[in-house]
Amino acid sequence: MRKRFGRGLLAFCLVLILAVGAFAADGSVTLLTLNDIHSHIYPYTISQTVNGEKVKVEVGGLARASTVIHKEKGQDPGNVFALEMGDINEGPLFFFFKGLAEIRALNLAGIDVGTLGNHEFDLGPSVLEDVMRYARFPFTVANLHTKLSIFQNLYHPYVIKEAANGLRVGFFGLIAPELASVTSGSRDFTVGQDLVAEAKRMVSLLQKEDCDVIVAMTHTGIYADRAIAESVKGIHIITGGHTHTLLETPEIVTGPDGWKTMIAQAGSMGRYIGVANVSVKNGALDTDNSKWKARELVASIPLDRRVSILVNPFQQKLDEQLSEPIGMMNQDADATKAAVRQREAGIGNFIADALRWNGQTQIGLMNGGSIRGDKVYPAGEVSYKTLYELLPYGNTLIRFTLTGEQIRDILEISGSALIKEGEEYDGNLRTPSGGFLQVSGLKVTYDLSRKPAIINNDGERISVGERVVDVQVENSDGTWSPLESASIYTITTNDWVGLGGDKYYVLKMAAPTAYDTHLGDVESLAQYIRHIGGVTFQEEGRIVIENK
Repeated sequence: MRKRFGRGLLAFCLVLILAVGAFAADGSVTLLTLNDIHSHIYPYTISQTVNGEKVKVEVGGLARASTVIHKEKGQDPGNVFALEMGDINEGPLFFFFKGLAEIRALNLAGIDVGTLGNHEFDLGPSVLEDVMRYARFPFTVANLHTKLSIFQNLYHPYVIKEAANGLRVGFFGLIAPELASVTSGSRDFTVGQDLVAEAKRMVSLLQKEDCDVIVAMTHTGIYADRAIAESVKGIHIITGGHTHTLLETPEIVTGPDGWKTMIAQAGSMGRYIGVANVSVKNGALDTDNSKWKARELVASIPLDRRVSILVNPFQQKLDEQLSEPIGMMNQDADATKAAVRQREAGIGNFIADALRWNGQTQIGLMNGGSIRGDKVYPAGEVSYKTLYELLPYGNTLIRFTLTGEQIRDILEISGSALIKEGEEYDGNLRTPSGGFLQVSGLKVTYDLSRKPAIINNDGERISVGERVVDVQVENSDGTWSPLESASIYTITTNDWVGLGGDKYYVLKMAAPTAYDTHLGDVESLAQYIRHIGGVTFQEEGRIVIENK
């Protein structure tokens, strides 16, 4: 009898303990979010149409975001957390100063928790290590693994912060499973491929830690964020990056058992800062009182003087090195992702032409993901600074001799990056969007009603694509002929694509016979601009996309 009573009391106590842990506190916290800054510490100029006229407008910059962060934190001390969702670095500032300007600026801005994006790996693990050691805030990436001892304790599966109002806030990060296929500097890392399983594991751990609010900080893209929200119960908000999506209003996704998760993402290039007021009630997201907006960092917001003082010496030295004018651009240049990754783009044609001219080959191929900036550059003078913004990776030109059949396979890989409206797109089995090719010396027709090539993250072809329905090759006299499977052609591309990046397994297999010119892509473009005497962008029907 005494034993049964003891066991019953123990069971009652365990139930009571579990029940107490299950009741989370009510309340709210504010999250300030930055994603895909890409080294935009200072404001930059874009072209906008105002009252029917094109005008130049100054926007964005981490120095402005810092002003907003400190103001918001001052208004509600201890209940505001500033988050950074990856792709801090890119472009000439990163290339020349190895990320130290950006990370020190983020320190001054008061970032509380960060995660990693694919571009943090672009200059290799030693640069990434230096950047992370400079950080005064923790990084969380739950699905990133490495045997490199230098990264021990530099990032964590999750981070917990306690707000002044008593709420325990758990943060966990996730990075895109296709990391290895989009950056060459990640070879010493592996990534957990099942994002839903990773998220469920983190939710379970954070619930055991009695967290009242659970925040997923992702660099996986909006489609993956939605899939996680639909499949995982327990996340209150997913604040993400990678796809540069601007959500001006929040997405509220219903998951298992009616669980509500807010999804938020604040564009890119430091143009916006996200402001999320996350309210929880009875352990769940209080959708009536939870708010989100992407606040544009306009010229009326002053620059944080401390950030400016820190970065000015870096910027001045960079400007001195890169201010040399190269030529004039006679029209605006649309280098947005929507332009260079999903259709023929004038700037893509121009860069592919430069590759072809410098390589002295029949064909030039340029992946849209290597064309950066993600903005419309106003017409005017072109300097090395502009070119390094557009082509920041230091790639070199590489030449191949291939059969027509191999070239068609390459174009099928490119076509796999195109997303038909309403189509389910799985980045683990398709070409990443940045793998879409801009072309020179070719005319290509894709039909998106046909099956895309299926390629896994190891670059192994699962099934052949059927989207390429016509390919024409330019002859030396300017006429065009159909691509012949058995004929031999010469192409020039960059060494990222040429060594198998973006899942170009055909080129990876052919790489031992390729010729690396060792000519950098920036210098290649500069030489071409000087050769033709300026910059002109034209869309010529090189790429036709049917049944979008």
